[in-house]
Amino acid sequence: MKRYRNLFTLGLLSLLGACDFGDTNIDPARQLNVELKFVLPAAEAQTARNMGSIGPRVTGTVVQHLVGTDFQPASYTDYLLDATILDEFWTSGLYAGAMKDADILIKDGQQQNLPHYVGIGKILMALNLAVATTYWGDVPYTEAFNGIGNLTPAYDTQESVYGSIQQLLDEAIVELAKPKTPKSPASDDLIFGGNPAKWTSTAYALKARYYMHLTKRDPQASARALEQIPKAFKNLQDQPTFPFGTSLIEAHPIAYFGQDRPNQVALSPFFAGVLTSNNDPRLARYAVLVSNLYRVYRPNNTDLYWGQNNSPMPYISLPELKFLEAEASLRTNDETRAANALREGIEASMLQLGIAPASYTAYLDRFGTLDGLTTFEEKLSRIISQKYIALYAQGTNEVWVDYRRTGFPEITPPAGISTSFNPSRVIPRRYLYPITEVNTNNGNLTSAIERQGGQLLDVDMWAFR
Repeated sequence: MKRYRNLFTLGLLSLLGACDFGDTNIDPARQLNVELKFVLPAAEAQTARNMGSIGPRVTGTVVQHLVGTDFQPASYTDYLLDATILDEFWTSGLYAGAMKDADILIKDGQQQNLPHYVGIGKILMALNLAVATTYWGDVPYTEAFNGIGNLTPAYDTQESVYGSIQQLLDEAIVELAKPKTPKSPASDDLIFGGNPAKWTSTAYALKARYYMHLTKRDPQASARALEQIPKAFKNLQDQPTFPFGTSLIEAHPIAYFGQDRPNQVALSPFFAGVLTSNNDPRLARYAVLVSNLYRVYRPNNTDLYWGQNNSPMPYISLPELKFLEAEASLRTNDETRAANALREGIEASMLQLGIAPASYTAYLDRFGTLDGLTTFEEKLSRIISQKYIALYAQGTNEVWVDYRRTGFPEITPPAGISTSFNPSRVIPRRYLYPITEVNTNNGNLTSAIERQGGQLLDVDMWAFR
């Protein structure tokens, strides 16, 4: 861990003076030809930040987990989401960040006959590629990491990207099944300490997640997901969880942003209203009431599970996995399994936050059941709405995916939203491509936009049409 902190600190030093992207890029001066044991922790750390920094913070306002209360975050709430908002996230967070490191792990690991680095690299690539495609649709992949010889990569269609994600995970499982070598990952793997079986269980969990992304496109998506879930992890301890540190320089994105930019975000009135009306015991672990706003970070408040410097960040959590099982079971007409998984998902969420069973039994009896619900839509709404609550701060991107493919939970666009990039005034369906691509890869970008029918916030991407 000491070696990780030294790497983490070195990469973050340049961030303190950055604008609203200060929690995005942990390694802007990316080194080449370094040992993989130094690349892996950086790749894992940046991947974790990509699950909680500006991309998910913007997305948190879109799905109304959050509301911006001051400065730039206030504009997110009104959907003033232009081509600059996520530019740094695309470049330093994804393509020149975690995805570049993952590519090094894959290619150098293959050259050096280190299959477990290759396997982990493919999982990290799949995770970040999925973020990119769920934000923008068609994105560069097959030509994206060919070095300085190709600085204008073509855009893969979203359909092919999802195929690539599943292929990466399948290949990761094969690589992780190969024998260890003396140079296999060990303490440099900050998630599992080099345990290939746990990484393999993560790959199966992610396969289930990404099959379920395509419920509007693939009639077999739910059945395919259910095939993966028994091979995934079974408890909270085996989640792929990144361990953020105790200092500001290595802090969880929520705590970092809360200290660097105090009082700029809070729980949205919609989300706070859901929690309070349901008498949900998780509210006290999510936020604290200050002057009529539920703040997600307060100094020295140790009750806030996601508001500590060393709060964890799972790449995929047990609660999410159980809700995936619940939905897939409902869609395949196994309502008994669906109801059981729903209840297990809620309970896993409570236990993850350290809430005692006595405090959530009444909630579980009320919401952890499909009894009394008669239609498929009512039952799906119950599952997705409970998933929405459980995935606060640890699955914001997945909540947005769920909303776009199911319409749940039922959220209403703010009254004063801007129509500049959203003529239909709907909950955004995509983001505008970053200004970097407009300036440096315009030809391929234009082709991708035309192929998708535009790129305004109200234009659906392939997966969610």
